Amino acid sequence: MTGGVLNRYLMREGAASWLAVTGVLLAIMLSTRFIRFLSMAAAGELPRQLLLKVVGLSALHYLLILIPVSLLLGVMLALGRLYRDQEISAMTACGVGLGGLYRPFIGLALALAGLTALLSFQIGPWSGRIVDQLVKDSRRLVQFAPFEPGAFKDLGDGRATFYTQSMSGDAGELENIFVRVDDPEYSGVITAHAGEQAIDSESGERKITLTDGQRYVGTPGRADYEIMRFKRFGMRVQPPDVLYVAGKHKLATTSALLASGEPEDLAELHWRISAPIAVLILVLLAVPLSHASPRSGRYGKIVLGILVYLVYSNLLALGQVGIADGKIPSALGLWWVHAIFLALALALIAQRAGWFARRRAS
Repeated sequence: MTGGVLNRYLMREGAASWLAVTGVLLAIMLSTRFIRFLSMAAAGELPRQLLLKVVGLSALHYLLILIPVSLLLGVMLALGRLYRDQEISAMTACGVGLGGLYRPFIGLALALAGLTALLSFQIGPWSGRIVDQLVKDSRRLVQFAPFEPGAFKDLGDGRATFYTQSMSGDAGELENIFVRVDDPEYSGVITAHAGEQAIDSESGERKITLTDGQRYVGTPGRADYEIMRFKRFGMRVQPPDVLYVAGKHKLATTSALLASGEPEDLAELHWRISAPIAVLILVLLAVPLSHASPRSGRYGKIVLGILVYLVYSNLLALGQVGIADGKIPSALGLWWVHAIFLALALALIAQRAGWFARRRAS
């Protein structure tokens, strides 16, 4: 019963610290991303109503990066407080060993490793593709424009030609417009002294309203044209459909990476496998790294934990580049990096358990 209470207490402390660290780091990373998307929205490259959606989808990708380091720092912060308040000393006096400290944190790490695997193999690439598609599609819709001042512009493989002499600063008002349409359903020419256009931010459709103009309907080469004068004439112009193709390996589906034999795809696959493994290895490192005397303070070992994580993540990044360049065999992958830090974790655990001291004494 006492063990269950202790496990729940340690689990609660570790989870609370992990949530706090994750929230702070996620807010920092999203703020930089939000500034970038905000500048795109201000420049007219991204509709404002999509801003929060794009940032929210980006958060799913950032969680994949943050869970390993936030778990390491969260466990170290939780145990640092327990060491500072001498609660660990009290637990040790009651017979709680190193295994008793590990048990709740291993449970937390297994749950987060499962979440990380889901983010790494499915949710992360999916959200990245959605964000990439939204940004590219928004840029396409904004950049698509049938009118350019003083220039004839063909759209629809030459089925329509648009011309305007001048446009207002916000491109909403037009002057001296010429439109030629060559379509099986309708063929003719439209001229107007003035007009205006409005853009649907979601579909990219442009609604064009012309005023004080003439409409010529007929077959080229024949003289029997029908001429109609109008006060107002409306037309809609749809943007061209574009097939979206993800141009980055990190956005590819996991099944596509498994089916590919390209070194870049194999490197991305090994990185995705590394994410949940890193969660488990870092929690093994967190417990011995957080050991401190009550006088050293709660944050005494945090710098050491950050340093260990930076070395770990940089070696994984270097290994990924090595696989992509063909310098590291795909069979070896990034397992050598995990082996190094697993060996370090086991050595620190053995030191904390007194195995080296007993070995020297014997």
